[in-house]
Amino acid sequence: MDPLAHTLLAPIFRDARDMLLLTWAGVRAPSVAALDTAAALGRGIHKAEKDLTERLVSEPEETASLRLVPAHVERIGDSIEGLIRCCQLMAAEGTVFTPRGTREVNMLFERAVEMLECAGDLTLTGNRVLARHVEIESLRFEDLGDVQPDAPTGDPCEGTLHVVCDRLERS
Repeated sequence: MDPLAHTLLAPIFRDARDMLLLTWAGVRAPSVAALDTAAALGRGIHKAEKDLTERLVSEPEETASLRLVPAHVERIGDSIEGLIRCCQLMAAEGTVFTPRGTREVNMLFERAVEMLECAGDLTLTGNRVLARHVEIESLRFEDLGDVQPDAPTGDPCEGTLHVVCDRLERS
């Protein structure tokens, strides 16, 4: 793959992964500092996306396949920022996950980190086998997010973290 991918895109993927890991840490052991650091990484990703896109557009035609990658990583960062806001709201309200909810959230974070790392590796290597793996696993990951609560109890989270909403309890 193009060496430009390694120099320009590897850092933004690393920042997105670190942002996700910090958010996960902020969920496992509620930490305002971890969530604030993750949010700061998100702001850096926004700035990097614009710079990277401009740079990739000015590069030779061989880099055309990479031009949309920064925007996709920025969208990942936007999603993580939404999760950070949700975690901050949960912490402010004293909302905690039940043990089952904690297991589910940990599983989702673990899979999300793996998917993000694979997407970064795919961008850097262009490996077709990895591309197929990312495609299959992303569909499986989507299915995990579509799981509905066991019992209809209303939606106290108004769609936020819907997968585990029924696993929440007030402390």
